[in-house]
Amino acid sequence: MLVATDCLSEGINLQDHFDAVLHYDLSWNPTRHEQREGRVDRFGQTRKVVRTITFYGSDNPIDGIVLDVLLRKSRTIRRRLGTSVPVPEDPESVMEAIFEGLLLREQAGFEAQRLPGFDEFFRPKREDLHRRWDLAAERGRRSRTMFAQESLKPEEVRRELEAVRAAIGSGADVERLVTTALPRLGATVSAESPVLTIDLSGVPQAIRETLGAEGRIRARLDQPAEGEVHLTRTHPLVAALAQYVLDTALDPQGEAIASRCGVIRTQAVQRRTTLLLLRYRFDVATKTRSGEPHVQLAEDAGLLAFEGAPDEPTWLPPERAEALLEAEPAGNVPPEQARELVGRVVEGLAHLGPHLEETARARAEAIREAHDRVRRAARVTGTRTTVEPKLPVDVLGTYILLPVPKVT
Repeated sequence: MLVATDCLSEGINLQDHFDAVLHYDLSWNPTRHEQREGRVDRFGQTRKVVRTITFYGSDNPIDGIVLDVLLRKSRTIRRRLGTSVPVPEDPESVMEAIFEGLLLREQAGFEAQRLPGFDEFFRPKREDLHRRWDLAAERGRRSRTMFAQESLKPEEVRRELEAVRAAIGSGADVERLVTTALPRLGATVSAESPVLTIDLSGVPQAIRETLGAEGRIRARLDQPAEGEVHLTRTHPLVAALAQYVLDTALDPQGEAIASRCGVIRTQAVQRRTTLLLLRYRFDVATKTRSGEPHVQLAEDAGLLAFEGAPDEPTWLPPERAEALLEAEPAGNVPPEQARELVGRVVEGLAHLGPHLEETARARAEAIREAHDRVRRAARVTGTRTTVEPKLPVDVLGTYILLPVPKVT
């Protein structure tokens, strides 16, 4: 049991340990009750039923007014529309209606409240508020109907949806990160599909604190059962692990489990192939007819691959570069040879620079076109977006893949 004030009504996930909400303090804002319930009744809740209980005193005049004026009306509108409509008043007006009803009831006394006709004293203020609320609900209903008739067509936003999915990764990417990075930190990860059992007892205490996790964890990549953690890309453990891997790789003084450069032999290539992990930065300026441009800095990661030497590269298509991320090592490379090969690429970055800048400009244009497509699909006019790449492109990682020598 967790007892809290409204400080826990927003931004807190409680679905893992709770399956009921008891409102012991009635809020004048019905949306606040939904926010409280949403801490428990949310994605990842394993119980089929989440109970909500509104606790009030039948002889408590404040509770009675809040129930009569706000909560019951809010639920009526929600049942009718299938969604909530906020109270169409400022807080002062709502509180005025509540206190006016409270004052009338206190003046009349509790026994008088039961007499026929007592409600007439309070009815005008309540009915006026409910009338405004009904008008707001009707406007909401018409608005939803209008936008449903002119809804976005899937084919108009398919490219953007696919791009977002590719950028954020899939459950397979999360599983690969967890099963490869955590063991390097000292954890034990065993997979009994679809459950991952993670034992963090072997991870140094400082890293466990960074990851925000302790002990033994049972996790799933799909919908979890009771007692299991749902590992998604935004889960605190996954986000902290990814940040730790990145930060230590970029810190030359740290003990990294990932490298900014490397050389392997693999069956995935027939010629020497180099993968470049890039960071693009863009100034995205949005201008309306009536205002100054609003400029935001956007960052994006990219992957390029080429065969051969840096001064005469043969660039590979994006899908081929992406596939090489799955390449498995098939042979060792002596450290001296690895340093020499990486050094040649670093020295040859000047030859690669024009292509990297061309790629950045093409990506900037693609971003601008995506903005335009989404605005057209949403029927938004009067807004223009320009995207300028900030050059040079940052090279975050260099990885060389060598073919396995043929045995004769």
